[in-house]
Amino acid sequence: MGSISPPPGQRPSAVNTVSTSASSAPSATGWSPWRLALFALAGLAAVLYFRRPSYLPDLALASATAGGTASGSSETPILCTGANGCLVVYVAPWCGPCRSSLPGDVALADHIRTKGYETVFVVGMDDTGACLDMTRSIGRPTRLDTDGRWAKAAGVRGVPHFLVTTPTGKIVKRQAGAYMAPPDRVALLLGIS
Repeated sequence: MGSISPPPGQRPSAVNTVSTSASSAPSATGWSPWRLALFALAGLAAVLYFRRPSYLPDLALASATAGGTASGSSETPILCTGANGCLVVYVAPWCGPCRSSLPGDVALADHIRTKGYETVFVVGMDDTGACLDMTRSIGRPTRLDTDGRWAKAAGVRGVPHFLVTTPTGKIVKRQAGAYMAPPDRVALLLGIS
């Protein structure tokens, strides 16, 4: 058998020392990997805990009557007046699933009204004429977001989009996509019981 010699430039005594706990050895900064991981996890928890909650945007929107006519020039932000919260239903005229789910969305609005929730329909991302036409098919007063600024501020990335809020306007649930289920089932899926 041959002998083991150290690599060039190392002292022979360094070859015989072997560390048995390499995973808990301090790094070059003096912190162990576990301490670094714990510190990173604590930082992430602090960011998630202290981040500002998401609220309905404070952008003014035009209103439309149930008959599909613009109701004056006064624009106001959406304010929640429901005792237990609000449901904001955002739809667009060019969206097929939005059009097909409208009867169910109106039935959902009637169902959750008995539970203390107000429903606000916002029609947007299209020209005024198309938005007013969709308002007629909803048969309820709506808010108009023709340029899509409110949708962008609210984080609406797909339509139809549902936002469930507290009475103060804090968004507690958001869901994109059409629901084709009975109103009581949809209310449960949205966290409205």
